[in-house]
Amino acid sequence: MAIYHFNINKISRGRGDSTTKAAACRAAQKIVDERTGITHNYTRMQGTKHSQIILPGGRTLDRAILWNRIEIRHKRCDANLAREVEIALPAELSPDERRGLAVGYARELAERYGVAADVTVHAPIRDGDERNHHAHIMLSACHVAPDGSPGKKAVELDPIYCKRRKWETMADRERRRWADLVNTALQRAGFDARVDHRSLADQGIEKLPTVHLGSISTRMERRGLRTDRGDMSRDAEEQNSRLETIIGLIAAMKDSGKA
Repeated sequence: MAIYHFNINKISRGRGDSTTKAAACRAAQKIVDERTGITHNYTRMQGTKHSQIILPGGRTLDRAILWNRIEIRHKRCDANLAREVEIALPAELSPDERRGLAVGYARELAERYGVAADVTVHAPIRDGDERNHHAHIMLSACHVAPDGSPGKKAVELDPIYCKRRKWETMADRERRRWADLVNTALQRAGFDARVDHRSLADQGIEKLPTVHLGSISTRMERRGLRTDRGDMSRDAEEQNSRLETIIGLIAAMKDSGKA
């Protein structure tokens, strides 16, 4: 069964984040942050299967150059530097198909919003869920020219800005778009499985949503260490089990004419 996961996070200096660190971590590279002088070295990390920088117009740029430009462009201590889209890639697809799906979507985002897109495709972590193929797409919070020069803020990526003007937010638009792309890829590959971007309630499914553990929590749980996300996942599974039991009892009572 194909898994749907789509989440958008912000990378903000106010939270202690930096795009140079995030990009180095996602791509398993070493990047020196020219603004702070800090070296972020993640070359020993494993699991990154593909990484690529995509600029509007289809050009590319060195990863360190791009994100150092973004860091220097934003002066404020609480600046939002980037938006990161985290997506699950169907385990049913081949590695080439998964890579093509992620890169194609990153190219769409770069063109649609006029920003830089840094896409990295990751394999499932060792001893984790073998279906957990996923990708990270970091989008610059500002517009970027075809040569990689940063410009004005990309307000279409800011959910607060959009809601104040009663615009459709990026999350609402892209959750739907990603589901369409995944389903098209599954159909093209000959699979019957499909994903749905709607909430379980909107689908008419009486079930609590599952909790996405993420790589860090998964590693800790595998080592026998309890995490908040792990506890939330176990609680959701327990409540879903109880809910299914109650629904089954009610259905049985109706069938027997006692309800």
